[in-house]
Amino acid sequence: MTHLKKIIFTVIFFIAVNFCGKAFAGEALFYKEINLIGGYSVEDRWITQSSTLSNSLGFEDYRKFSNEYGDFLTTDLQMRAPYYGSQPARNAFGVEIHNAWAAYKLSLGHNLKVGHFDPEFGLEPTVDTHSTILQTLMMKSIGFKKDWGVALEGFLANFDYRAALQLGSGMSVRVDDENYLVTTRLGAGADKNFQYGFSFLWGQVLESKGMMTIPRSALAYDKAILKRHMEFDLRYFTGPYELKGEIAFGKDFGNYVLGYLAEVDYTLPKQQNCELSLQLESWMDDLNKRNSADTTIAFCVSYKVNQKVTVRAFASRDLKMANGEEDTKVLMQIYYYAS
Repeated sequence: MTHLKKIIFTVIFFIAVNFCGKAFAGEALFYKEINLIGGYSVEDRWITQSSTLSNSLGFEDYRKFSNEYGDFLTTDLQMRAPYYGSQPARNAFGVEIHNAWAAYKLSLGHNLKVGHFDPEFGLEPTVDTHSTILQTLMMKSIGFKKDWGVALEGFLANFDYRAALQLGSGMSVRVDDENYLVTTRLGAGADKNFQYGFSFLWGQVLESKGMMTIPRSALAYDKAILKRHMEFDLRYFTGPYELKGEIAFGKDFGNYVLGYLAEVDYTLPKQQNCELSLQLESWMDDLNKRNSADTTIAFCVSYKVNQKVTVRAFASRDLKMANGEEDTKVLMQIYYYAS
């Protein structure tokens, strides 16, 4: 069976689970999504995408299945049909599979998840960055935000735990170089104003150059990258402010790496549809080399026009880049998400 057939089979399976199991469905939510994004970059001139977003149409189908004893299964299928304006016409269109998972309730507070979902590492599993221009460290630390595999999630006393075994190939199914990814996170305070977590990852990861699932994006490197990382993350809510932070340390290609992110989000008290965000992010891919850091500061204004439409204005400035190509970007985004 080819990789493409495997992906198609997976999508058909989740659609079948969602739509053929209606007799057991306790809750069914279907959302339509439109993402429009564009702006200007000093380095690339007019641009039509960010690091993780492009102009696209999409949907999300979220379901809970239940019987006389309560819910026992949750599924989520979230896909986009993007347009990559920077690519030649034959490569500009495709399919991005974001979420494609089923979570089975083993017992109270413990779930087994199978499919395509977040690696259990850092801030990413605890925040929703699917539609936002501002991102976590996940793309720098691992190279992708979703991967195919199986996970165990649950609660123990005051802590929540997550552990996943995945392919290490990101958006597409690839088994090219003995690739794999193991991630685990132990967190506390998921329902508190102060939340924190410790994460570990190890594996041989295939990094790709884009977000496409079909056709598969080209690989950034010919071989899988041996990665060993640990990370501490936190979130703190106080009044109209939310503070986020994470710091990661480890090895890639045998080189010591270090990354950190700090973000402040402020919701205007008299206009709570409007949020201001300031983020500082840095990643050093070889601590033994001078000038190996890529450091960016970014500012974003998000305004929720109504329950369906959000408008964002984003600006970023590279303070320091290892390759010397410092850039300034300005982006506008209109995001529609509704049932």
